[in-house]
Amino acid sequence: MRYSLFFLFVGLTSYFISAGVSADEMPARGKLLVATDEVRGPAFAQTVILLLQHDETGTLGLVVNRPIDAAVVDDLRQQTDLAPYGGTFYWGGPVLPYTLRALLRSDASPEDAVQIFDSVYLVNIDEALLADTANAANLRLFVGYAGWGAGQLEYELAFDSWSVVSATEEAVFAEDAGDVWEKLVPPRKYRAGVEITGSEARELFVSQALLRVIQQEPGLTGE
Repeated sequence: MRYSLFFLFVGLTSYFISAGVSADEMPARGKLLVATDEVRGPAFAQTVILLLQHDETGTLGLVVNRPIDAAVVDDLRQQTDLAPYGGTFYWGGPVLPYTLRALLRSDASPEDAVQIFDSVYLVNIDEALLADTANAANLRLFVGYAGWGAGQLEYELAFDSWSVVSATEEAVFAEDAGDVWEKLVPPRKYRAGVEITGSEARELFVSQALLRVIQQEPGLTGE
């Protein structure tokens, strides 16, 4: 199963390149996935996801436009002192919903941080809460995360489930997260600029053997 999905990742990535899809439209760290109307499930409908990792092993990201009540993370307060944080908590995704991740906006690179794009870093929560810049405008805490196995995101992109755009600080740290999706979602379009049917897409993007693998693998639709 793992190798089949790996070859799916390679095959679909190669197809996007050969079809003339620009680098700006390819998923990568620091890009935003914007759900299209094809994503109808309650988990990911109208979501905007910041990609933290994307390679042949899979994809990891954080939903940036789903604020949640602080009471939801009460159990996590036993593990981390969250008192210094007075901002909103965000639902990062359905994977490991009892874990926290932090994004910090800082002009200086924090120690042991991973730069996601520009001045936005994935940081250690304890250190982020102690930073001078750790205020509601510059720090976001996320409960859980969104994840895809090898080849899964490429499969969804092939069926126009997501639009890929470059991330901006204005989108990730928006004061009103509820408006982010509406500002970013593009008019309905197909990735290669050619309107194709679902059956044609399956013939273009996956072999029948890989299609059977996909149909047997749960969680590929992101819904």
